[in-house]
Amino acid sequence: MNKQSDIQEPTVAHNVIALMQDVIKWKPQIERALRGLEDLYSFDGIVYSVLQNRLHFYEFGECCVFMELDTFENCKVYHCFLACGDMEEIMYAEKHINEVAKRLGCKYMSIAGRTGWPRVLRNAGWEHKLSVLYKETY
Repeated sequence: MNKQSDIQEPTVAHNVIALMQDVIKWKPQIERALRGLEDLYSFDGIVYSVLQNRLHFYEFGECCVFMELDTFENCKVYHCFLACGDMEEIMYAEKHINEVAKRLGCKYMSIAGRTGWPRVLRNAGWEHKLSVLYKETY
């Protein structure tokens, strides 16, 4: 019997399980990053969005990044939904994710986040165009 015939290709289920294991190991950092967003998102909601391919998950060494593809009338934008982990690793990941954005046909990448991001990303060619303000309704 040929030994190679015993080797099975990974199934979709195996790929999903591996992806979820990668996401789950980041749960404490993801939940910490979500704390500043009040109750807008939950870890379970993020997992569900990854499973539905609404969020794309990237892991680079000591960081993870979640991106979403936004399609507008005139262009596509690859939006950084959430990033956590080591800042140097995030900056390394940004270069690679930018290449993915190009392959997806995106004209821009975007991020909405804490006030420190414009300072950190300025040296990587990012421009601070808009600010997001938040107010609870009564």
